[in-house]
Amino acid sequence: LTAIAISLSLSAFSQNENQGIFTRFYNNQIRAKSEEKGPQVFAEINPQFFAYDGFGAGIGLEFSRFQTGFIFLNTKLTPTFRDAIFENAKNLDVPTNGAAEIFANVFLRKDRKGFYAGTLVSYDWYSVTDVPTQKKEDFNKTYVVGRVGFRWFPFKETFYIDGGYGISFNVSGSDNRVLGGSTYSPKSVLALPFFAVGGRFSISKSSK
Repeated sequence: LTAIAISLSLSAFSQNENQGIFTRFYNNQIRAKSEEKGPQVFAEINPQFFAYDGFGAGIGLEFSRFQTGFIFLNTKLTPTFRDAIFENAKNLDVPTNGAAEIFANVFLRKDRKGFYAGTLVSYDWYSVTDVPTQKKEDFNKTYVVGRVGFRWFPFKETFYIDGGYGISFNVSGSDNRVLGGSTYSPKSVLALPFFAVGGRFSISKSSK
């Protein structure tokens, strides 16, 4: 009887905890009576690329529940990211992965905080070297990305941290490529995280 009572108590606690998480999410993200923000501009950087002697940055405009902008990045692919993007690429070095991207997000909240979903179109270019033979080639790819993320403002209204996950679809083909002694191919579907830090600024005093 004691074991049954403990089990029922734990089950009830777990259900209450889950209900509490759902209720907090509903109240903070869906039901929240957030004040609608006027048009703002934003600028952000992608710190992970700087760690690999590259760079990534974005700028854009946001209004109502929407955010749209451009991102430009250039970085060397680490073996982990190389293998996430290409099949049979263990003998390849990718010293350059550049991209020009345009994106749009829609937020649950009117103040453009918290959870959002969006889409991104990315035009990527790669420089690839087959290490054993030192043969090189350059080529381009286009991706369409669906993503979800969360935007957190730890200090009032300006500085934010943004991160999430995206599913990227290679819409320009994933045929095999032969380079030196390697036969490799860009993957048709990728799942990659994203991360940015930035700030947003009102266009006019009435937009705050």
